Amino acid sequence: MRIQFSLSCQKGTIIPINYQSEISNWIFTVLSKSGAELSQWVQQRGFDLTSRNFKLFTFSPLAIYPYEMDQVKQEFKLLGNQVKLSIALYIDQAFEQQVVHLFRQVPLQLGTLDGRPAQFEVKHWQIMPRPNFKDSMQFKAVSPISVTTVEEGKVANLYLLPDAENYDVSFFHHVVRRFKAAYQYKSLVNLKLLDPSFPMEFKLLGQAKSRLIHLKPNPEGITQLRGFVYEFEVKLPVPLVEFCYYAGFGEFPHLGFGFVEMK
Repeated sequence: MRIQFSLSCQKGTIIPINYQSEISNWIFTVLSKSGAELSQWVQQRGFDLTSRNFKLFTFSPLAIYPYEMDQVKQEFKLLGNQVKLSIALYIDQAFEQQVVHLFRQVPLQLGTLDGRPAQFEVKHWQIMPRPNFKDSMQFKAVSPISVTTVEEGKVANLYLLPDAENYDVSFFHHVVRRFKAAYQYKSLVNLKLLDPSFPMEFKLLGQAKSRLIHLKPNPEGITQLRGFVYEFEVKLPVPLVEFCYYAGFGEFPHLGFGFVEMK
């Protein structure tokens, strides 16, 4: 599911330029309050909401306007009283209303107002319609897509440029790895999704732009991540296209990476 939120705030609120950690924590907190049925559905896929190991979600950058930016302090001053945010989750459609209700009950704590913690509350929301997924689609990365090498002998966590020769190998490796994790590590063959006559393909459209995101302390111990925003075309089995659209492309979608829109 995808939800587009309008979040209300106080004019003059100060938020950091790198706010991904706070939004990620908010989503984890909201999901941890879910009911028994959603928790059971998640557990059937080998995840647990309370331990924060369910990471099949991603989110867009905040849409902020108008604002002032302080480059020295690395922060935004909001000149309006509303921001927009889209969240994507790979969950059953039956839980959509429950998830929206949860987000409405828990404010997002982000930034400061007059030296005190600031809060953003859900004012409006819209559950976005499900697209018509196809096995060949074009997307635009709204938040950076982070892909590291899976080649043996390479330096660990070497970020790959989208125009690198073997980028597609690592790109699809992470797609398949995360999809299999969501299905109890069943092989694509057993899921009847692997067809040798239909190879996976990745095509970069235009130029990619680098983005370095600094993160607050987190369980993974990651202080910063690099990704790239770009437009691209993929050929994948339809269930994997749908999975990536909701759970995010690349690595670390739960930290605000890999959110895409269709071209």
